Amino acid sequence: MVTQILIISLIVALLAYIIFLHVRIAKKDLFIETTIKRLSGNEKNWSEEDMMRLLQEIKKVNHYGSFFIEKLFDEKPLGFLLENQKDSRIYIHYTKEETDAKNILKEGFMFADSFYKTALPVFDDRLDLLIKHNGRKSFGDYLVVLCISDKVFNHYATELDRNGLKEFSVENILTEKAPFINDNADIVYQLSSRFVKGYINHQTGEITPNPDFNPGYDSQLFERNFDHLKEKIKN
Repeated sequence: MVTQILIISLIVALLAYIIFLHVRIAKKDLFIETTIKRLSGNEKNWSEEDMMRLLQEIKKVNHYGSFFIEKLFDEKPLGFLLENQKDSRIYIHYTKEETDAKNILKEGFMFADSFYKTALPVFDDRLDLLIKHNGRKSFGDYLVVLCISDKVFNHYATELDRNGLKEFSVENILTEKAPFINDNADIVYQLSSRFVKGYINHQTGEITPNPDFNPGYDSQLFERNFDHLKEKIKN
């Protein structure tokens, strides 16, 4: 009898704790939604100083601070992420294991079919980055930064368009290894490691740069990839 009472008490306690967690999550979701709606309204033209001031205020709210934002918006990580935004296209990808981030740094960024399935474009827009980060940070603590110069991107985008190859993206060309078919019958590409700037631990703010990073890298292999696409369409 005593055992049954203990079991029932334990079940009730667990149910109460689950309800408590759901309430807290709901409150956090409401907080985020309200904040984003507010920022999307009259405040959408705020200056960078206004936005950073709001982010600092949010950090001070202990109940939500660790959930809503970590170290990504500190000066050094944010500067590393957006440093090339004036003349390059920047993308971010999240991964759980640091070994995976290191492998991307060394080997390049692998993607199936579409580059944009797991790589998000970011701009010098704190609100846009804040929304994207909060939507993807659960995928891992390690944020990989990919960067392609506008000069390289626009060159191949123009060539694709001029040759009627609109079904292909520039990222499909910027590979130094031949694409392959995976177990799901997807075509897998590997963006050159030269376009991997490094990665950031968005929990700690620690930055790991890629010493071989070169956003303006242009290889003869890219031209060969482009020629193969043209031959593929002809056949």
